[in-house]
Amino acid sequence: MAESNAAPILTLQNVCMYFGGVRAVDDLSLEVYHNEIVGIIGPNGAGKTTVFNVLSGVYIPTSGDIFFRGERLNELPPHTIISNGIARTFQNIRLFAKLSVLDNVRVAFFGHIRYSLVDTFLNTRAKRDEEAAIREEALRLLEVFGLADKAALPAANLPYGDQRRLEIARALACKPQVLLLDEPAAGMNPNEIDELNRTIVRLRERFDLTILLVEHQMRLVMGICERVLVMNFGRKLALGTPVEIRNNPEVLEAYLGKVRR
Repeated sequence: MAESNAAPILTLQNVCMYFGGVRAVDDLSLEVYHNEIVGIIGPNGAGKTTVFNVLSGVYIPTSGDIFFRGERLNELPPHTIISNGIARTFQNIRLFAKLSVLDNVRVAFFGHIRYSLVDTFLNTRAKRDEEAAIREEALRLLEVFGLADKAALPAANLPYGDQRRLEIARALACKPQVLLLDEPAAGMNPNEIDELNRTIVRLRERFDLTILLVEHQMRLVMGICERVLVMNFGRKLALGTPVEIRNNPEVLEAYLGKVRR
C-alpha cells in the first residue's frame, strides 16, 4: 500500500445507514487503497455487515457518499456494482444448492458474456466457444480452491468449509477489483483457518485484488490485514495496524468491558 502515491480505490465519506431510530452505520469514513487487505471487526451488532450491504448496493445509504475509483456508487443497483468491479460473499452461505459446484461458478460469468440471444437460440460457434472458455476458466478457479475434483457434485453435498471456498470462487468469477469477504472463516477449524489465511494472501497477489474482510476470527484478521477498522454501535472506534489495534485500550474495553481496578 502506498497512500502517498495513489488515490484510494474505495472511499466512504460520512456514510450513515439508519433503520428508523437504529443507527446501524453512523458517520463512517474510510479510504481503502489498491491491493490492500483491510479487516473490519467489532462486537455483534456493530454494523460490519451493514457496511458490506451498503457497499454492494443491497442498501442505499441514508446519507454520505461511496466512491469506487472516483465514481459515486450511491443508488446503483447490485448488478451494476458487481459489473463495475466489486464482488462479495455473504455471512450466511448463498449457493445454488441443487446446481453443481461447477455451475455455481459458471453462473457468475453471466455479466461478462459477449454472445447474443440470437447466438443462444441458434447455438452458434461464437456461443459454443465462449461457453467452453467459461467452463475452462471456472475449472481453473475451482482448482485454486482444491474443488476441481468435486465439480460435478451438487453444491449442497460439499462440507461446510468447501461451501465457503466455493462462494469465494464464485465471487472471483465476477472478475472483481475489490472483494468483500463476510466472515469467510465462520465454522472453520484452526487448520482450515490457517489454510484460508494463505489462500486469501495468494488470491490478492494472483488476481491483483483489494480485499475487505469482516471477521470474528482474530487468528485470520491479525494474520493477513495491513489495517484493521474497529466498529462499535455503528461508528468507527479505531483504525490502525493489527499491533496498534491489539494494544488499543478503547478496543479492549469494547470487547472485554471496562476493567475494574
